[in-house]
Amino acid sequence: MRFAIRRNATPPGSAVIRMHIETGSLNEAEADRGIAHFIEHMVFNGTKNVPEGEMVKRLERAGLAFGADTNAQTGFEETIYKLDLPQAKPEIVDEALYLMREVADRATFNPAAIDRERGIVLSEERSRDTPQIRALIGRINFLFPGQRLGQRLPIGLTDVIRTVTRERMVAYYNAYYRPENTTIVAVGDVDPAELERKIRAGFGDWKGEGAAGVQANQGKPQARTASAADVLVDPGFPNVSSLLWVRPADLSPDTRAKRIADLRELMGLGVLNQRLQRLATSPNPPFLGAQAMASQEADSGDYTQIFAITAPGGWQGGLTAIEQEQRRLVQYGPTKPELDQVIAAVRGGLTNAVGGAATRTNVALAEGKIASLADDTIVTTPADDLAMFEEAVKGLTPAIVQEAVRGAFAGTGPLAQVTAPSAVAGGKEAVLAALQSSTKVAVAAPVERAAATWPYQSFGTPGKVASRRVFPALGATAVTFANGVRLTVRPNAASKDQILVRALVGDGRLDLPTDRAVPGVMLTLGALAGAGLGKITAEDTAQALAGRQAAVAFGIEDNGFRFDGTTRAADFATQMQLLTASITDPGWRAAGWDPVRPLGGTILDRYAASPGGVLERDLQSLLRAGDKRWATPTREQFAAFTVEDLKALLGSALANDPIEVIIVGDVTVDEAIRQTAATFGALPARRAAKNAALAPRLPAPTAQPMVLTHGGRADQAAGLIAWSTQGLDVDLKTARTMSVLAEIYQLRLTAKLREEQGATYSPGAVSQMSDVWDNYGLIFAVMEAPPAALPKFFSDAQAIAGELAARPVTADELLRARRPLVERLTQSRTTNAYWLGVLDGLATNPRVAPRIESQIRLVEAVTPADLQAAARRFLAPNKSWKLSVVPAAAAAR
Repeated sequence: MRFAIRRNATPPGSAVIRMHIETGSLNEAEADRGIAHFIEHMVFNGTKNVPEGEMVKRLERAGLAFGADTNAQTGFEETIYKLDLPQAKPEIVDEALYLMREVADRATFNPAAIDRERGIVLSEERSRDTPQIRALIGRINFLFPGQRLGQRLPIGLTDVIRTVTRERMVAYYNAYYRPENTTIVAVGDVDPAELERKIRAGFGDWKGEGAAGVQANQGKPQARTASAADVLVDPGFPNVSSLLWVRPADLSPDTRAKRIADLRELMGLGVLNQRLQRLATSPNPPFLGAQAMASQEADSGDYTQIFAITAPGGWQGGLTAIEQEQRRLVQYGPTKPELDQVIAAVRGGLTNAVGGAATRTNVALAEGKIASLADDTIVTTPADDLAMFEEAVKGLTPAIVQEAVRGAFAGTGPLAQVTAPSAVAGGKEAVLAALQSSTKVAVAAPVERAAATWPYQSFGTPGKVASRRVFPALGATAVTFANGVRLTVRPNAASKDQILVRALVGDGRLDLPTDRAVPGVMLTLGALAGAGLGKITAEDTAQALAGRQAAVAFGIEDNGFRFDGTTRAADFATQMQLLTASITDPGWRAAGWDPVRPLGGTILDRYAASPGGVLERDLQSLLRAGDKRWATPTREQFAAFTVEDLKALLGSALANDPIEVIIVGDVTVDEAIRQTAATFGALPARRAAKNAALAPRLPAPTAQPMVLTHGGRADQAAGLIAWSTQGLDVDLKTARTMSVLAEIYQLRLTAKLREEQGATYSPGAVSQMSDVWDNYGLIFAVMEAPPAALPKFFSDAQAIAGELAARPVTADELLRARRPLVERLTQSRTTNAYWLGVLDGLATNPRVAPRIESQIRLVEAVTPADLQAAARRFLAPNKSWKLSVVPAAAAAR
C-alpha cells in the first residue's frame, strides 16, 4: 500500500483523507456488472468492528455530514473513498483512519443488509439515467465498439443489482480490495510524520486475502478504414453535431517532453476554439456554440471531439462548419495574432495559478494527487507548469503549432455523430453523406485580423467618498460615494491573489413582469456577454483582454441583477472596468441573444425528460403560488423573445437604478475604494431605490398532491412535501432553529426511507427563509422513487413531522445534525464566496450584520425543546403542500 501526505492549512485546522483503490467496473465479470459500485455502498453497511448503520453516525458525531463530507465514487478503473475532516484533531484523524481501514478489508456483506441496499442502488440507477448519461453511453459505444468500456458502466445492470449474491461480492472484494491496489492520500493541517506513523500502524498489517484479481484488458479502438456516422435520438437530447477522431491510448510515461508536446497541441485547439466562437457570434451563425477538445477515456483510447450545438434541424450546417474549420486549421495553421492571443490566455491562467499556489485548498491538492494516480502522471506545482509552458512557447511559430495540432486528428476519423430530440431525416446515411460532401469543399486560408484595443479605461473623474463605516466584528468596511454607489469591502487572504467582485443593480427579480415568464435562465447563459459592449464586440473583447483575468457572469437575484467577476491584483482595474462597462454600456446586439434563443426548446425538452428536470423547470414558481417572475417560459415565449425585449426588460434598470458593489478577497480596503472610485464611483448619480414590489405568496396547503408529468422512464417519479414558515429576519433564533430542524428531518428521512426501507438513494430536506420578505419561508422534503412508492413517502414524511412535534429529539441526534452543520458554516466563513454572498445591504439594512454575526452562535444554542416547538408551530399535518411528478403514462391511467 502506498500513501501520500501533504501539510496544508487552507482551510486552517482541517484535513481531507482519500483512499484510492485501483479497481472499478472494468474489472467486473459479465455476470457481475454493477458489483464494484454495489460494494462501494456495502462497505458503509457493516464491517467487522462497526455494525450496520453505525459508520455514518460515527462520522456525523465527528462533524462530517453524509454526502457533503463523507462520500465515495466508483469509476471505470478506480474506487475512491472520501472523508473531509472539518477539524484535524488527533481523535478525529484517528477515527477517519480507523473507518478507512474497516472499509479496506473488514466489510461483512450481511445478506440481509445487501437486500436492504438493493433498492437504494436501484434508486441511484434511476436517478442517474438522464439524457446526458444516455448521450455519453452512445458516444462511448460509437468510439469504442467491441471494447469493454461501453459494456461496463459503473452503475451496472438492474438485473445484477436485484440478484447479485454475497459470495460474488466477497470474491470481487477479496480480489481487488488489496494493499497493492491502494493509495491513501492525506492533506491538511497535520504533522506529516505523526500522520505517517498512524497510517503505518493502522494499515501495516493489511494483507490481501486469496488470489489477486487481474486488471482487465480494455482492448484497442477498431481501425476503421473509412468515416462512419451515427445518430442518437432521445426526447431529452440536445441538437448536437460532433466530429470525432479515435486512436489507441497513449500510455507512455509522463515526461517534460510529452507535456511540452501536449501544450503545443493545446495551443492549436485553442486557436480552433477561437474560430468556432467567432462563427457562433457571426450573422446567421451555423451553430449556437462549438468546442474542440482532446481526451483519454480510461486506458481504452484517446479521442478528439469537435461538437456544435445547433438549432433544431440545423445539424447539417453545424457539421459542415466544424468539419471545414478543422480542415482549415490543419491545412493552413494558425495566424500569428491568433496564436499570440491563445498564448496570452493560457499564460494568464497559469500565472494566476502560481499567484494562488500558497493557499490551494486541501480538497484541491488531494484531488490533484488522486487524478495523478488515475492518469499515472506526476504531481507538479503551478510554478512547474508555468515553466514548462514558457519552454513550450519559446520560439513557438504557427508552423510548429500546425504540425503539433495534426496529432490531435490522428487515428480513425472523422467520425460523425448527431444527437437530436427527434428523428433525423435520412438517419446515419444522411449524416455520412453530409460529412463526405463537406470534405470535398475547398477551404481558404484564414484572414489575419487587426488587433483590438480595450476602450473602457476611463469613466471620468474618480468619485469622492461621502461616508465610510467600519464593521469590526465582520472585518468589513462600507463606503458610499457621492453619486450614491455603495461599496462593501471585506479583505480575506484565505485564497492568495484572488479577488471576487459583485455588482448588484436595481431590484432584480422584483423588476420582472408578474404577468408573463421571461427567459431569465437564458440570460444567465451569456446573452449579455455575447452581445458585447457598446464600443467593442464580444470577440474583440476576448482578444483585447487575452491573458488578463477578467470576465463577467450575469445572474438574477431576488433583490438585484447580479454581475460577478473573479480576478487577481494585477487585473483588478481591468475587472472593475469590464463590470462597469457591462452595466453602463451593454452592446444590445442581436448576436448576443439570437444564437442563444433556439436553446429554449432544447432546455425545455431536457426538463420534460425526467422528474428532476420537471422540478428544475417548475418548482420555484410553484413554491411561490405560480408567480411568473420565477417561472420558466414556454417554447413560444422563448422563440418570441427578442433583443429589443431584453433591452426593454433590463435597459432602464441598468442605466438608472442604484448600484451596490461588494469586493472580497486578497485586497486592501484602500485599493478597493480606489478602483471603485475610478469606475462605478465616477458614474452620474443614480435614482433612489424603488419601493419593494409585490412579494411572492406561499402555495396553499393541499389535501392531495398536485400532479405533474414527465416523459422519462416509467419507474421514475418524485415527491415533495412543503410547509410554510417565515422570513429569515423575523426572528433569527427561529431561523437557525429551522436550519437544524431541516438537518434532523433529513437524518430521519434517510433512516426511514433509505436505511430501513431501501426505497430511495438520497432523500433531502431543506429550510429556505427569505432575506427579502418577512412573510416568505418554507421547509420541504423531497424523494426520488418509483410512482407506486409516493403515497408511502407522503405518509412517512408527515409521520416524521408529527414525531418531531410530539417529542424532543435525542441528544445524540441533535449532535449528529448540528455538529456537521456548525463545521460547514465555520469552514465556509473562511472562503471568499461566503462573504460575497452575505454582505449585500450591510450599510443600509440594519438586519444584515446581526444575521451574520449570530449565525453560528444561534445554531449552537438550539435545544431539543426549540426544535419541538418549531415543529409544532410549522409542521402541522393540515398545512402541507404536496407535489408528485410521475410518468405521463401513469398519470393518464
